[in-house]
Amino acid sequence: PAPPPPPRLSTADGMLLLASCVNAVAISWAGINAQAYVTATTFMVLANLNKFVVVAFGIAVLHEASSWQAVVGCGTSLLGGAAYARARSNLASRPTPVKCSEAEADDEDDEKASLQPA
Repeated sequence: PAPPPPPRLSTADGMLLLASCVNAVAISWAGINAQAYVTATTFMVLANLNKFVVVAFGIAVLHEASSWQAVVGCGTSLLGGAAYARARSNLASRPTPVKCSEAEADDEDDEKASLQPA
């Protein structure tokens, strides 16, 4: 027997498929573009948080089955992303260390200023 013909897409189904393709291209472009602005570690954290959002969306909106492993994984991903964001924030608020050459140049400037008459 011949296989049945493939189902035909309605106009609405075709539009949803096209919108999905455009959305996938936009997300991929945004990811490639983001790599130029963030560190490799930050990019990996973003990728993991993106997976959390996808799984959470599937559970909350699409009513996909949620095992305890999925819930624990989502929670771990969210907590890890928050911890990384806090660590980056703490790192950014610390003063930058002075390089040896800059410190030596400052010392030389101080010495020159003390030797010149006032």
